[in-house]
Amino acid sequence: MTVPDSEKHQAWQDRYRNGYFLAPMVRVGTLPMRLLSLHYGADLVWTCEIIDKSIANCLRTVNDQTGVISYSKDGREIFTTHKDEKSRVVFQMGSASPDTALEAARTIENDVAGIDLNCGCPMKFSVQGGMGAALMEDPDRLCAILEALVQNVSVPVTCKIRVFDDEEKTIELARRIAATGISALTVHCRTRYMRPREKAMWHRLNRIVDELSPLPVILNGDICHFDDVQKARESTGATSVMTARGAIANPSIFRKESVSVLEATVEFVKTAMRASNSYANTKYTVLLMYTDTKAPEYKVLQASKCYEAMCGALGIAEFYHAEGKLCVTDRNDPMRVKQNGALGKRSAVKNETSVNAQPESDAAETPTKRAKA
Repeated sequence: MTVPDSEKHQAWQDRYRNGYFLAPMVRVGTLPMRLLSLHYGADLVWTCEIIDKSIANCLRTVNDQTGVISYSKDGREIFTTHKDEKSRVVFQMGSASPDTALEAARTIENDVAGIDLNCGCPMKFSVQGGMGAALMEDPDRLCAILEALVQNVSVPVTCKIRVFDDEEKTIELARRIAATGISALTVHCRTRYMRPREKAMWHRLNRIVDELSPLPVILNGDICHFDDVQKARESTGATSVMTARGAIANPSIFRKESVSVLEATVEFVKTAMRASNSYANTKYTVLLMYTDTKAPEYKVLQASKCYEAMCGALGIAEFYHAEGKLCVTDRNDPMRVKQNGALGKRSAVKNETSVNAQPESDAAETPTKRAKA
C-alpha cells in the first residue's frame, strides 16, 4: 500500500494550483495535441479517456527514433506518450471496478504525472458500462475506486465530475470524493444532460470551492479564450481552469498572444508526424480546428488522403520529405504514395483516388460532431 505522507500530498496538490490545463477530449486529446498544448504554454494536459480493461497489462515499447512510448494489446495501440510530457500528463481512466482500475493504473503509472478518474462522461458507451457520469449515481463504487488508487499508486489521483440539478446533492458528492484523499477535483459546470452549446453554470462552483478548501478545484466549461481564465477564477474562486473546445479551435489558446489557426495547424501536423500519429486521427483533429469550413485551405485539407497531400496543402512539403515521412509508419499513413516496393506509380495513383480506399474510419474524413468540452 502506497499512502502519501502529508508533505508529499501537499506537493501533489500544489501541482494543480494556479494552472491552465488541457481538458480530456474524445479522439482529440491524443499525443500530438498534448505535446503542442504544452509547447504553447499549458501547465498540465489530460489524455482522452481510456478504459481500464483496455490499458491493463498492455505491452510497453519505446520507439528509439521518435521517442514515443506505446502501450499495445493484441497488436492494437491503446495509448501513446513521450518523455517530454511525462512530468505534465494526466492519464484519464474510465472504470467501474476498483480492482481493474488499480491494475490499469499500475500498468502506466511510471510514465505519467497523475491519474484521473472520469466521472462525468455522458456518452452512452461509458454510462452503460457503469463508468463516467453513471458513477455519480453510485458514490460508493466511485469512492471505492478512488480509495484503491489513492492508497496504492505512486502518483497523484484526481477526479472529474459534472454537477447535479440539485446543488445539495452535488456538494454531498464532492465532500465524499474529497475525503478519499484525492489531490484535486475537476468540475465540469454542466449537468450530465447539458450539451456544450448550453452555457456552463460557473456560479455552481463557488460553494464547492468553499466547501472543499484547501483542496484544489479545477473549473471546466466555456473557457474559450485566454481572457476567460482570469474571469473564471475571479468569479468562482477556482484554483485552476481547463479548456477543451478552446484548444480545438486553436491550441495556442494557452498563451496571451495566440498564433493564427493556419500556423497552429502546421505545427500540429508536424508534431503529429514526429509522433507517428495515425493520419486518420490527425486529419479528424485538423478539420475540427477549422471552424471556418469555407476557408480555402479547409477544402484542400478535406480532400487530402495522406500526410504527403496534407503537407503539400499546408506548404510544408519540404518538411514531409526531409523529416516527416521518416517518422510515420505505413500502418499510420496507409494511403501514402509508395516510393518503392510492390506499389508502382499506377498503384499509388489508384490508391489516391479510389473511393473504396478509405482511412481508418469515415469519421476521419468529415467530422460531423465536435469533440465534447
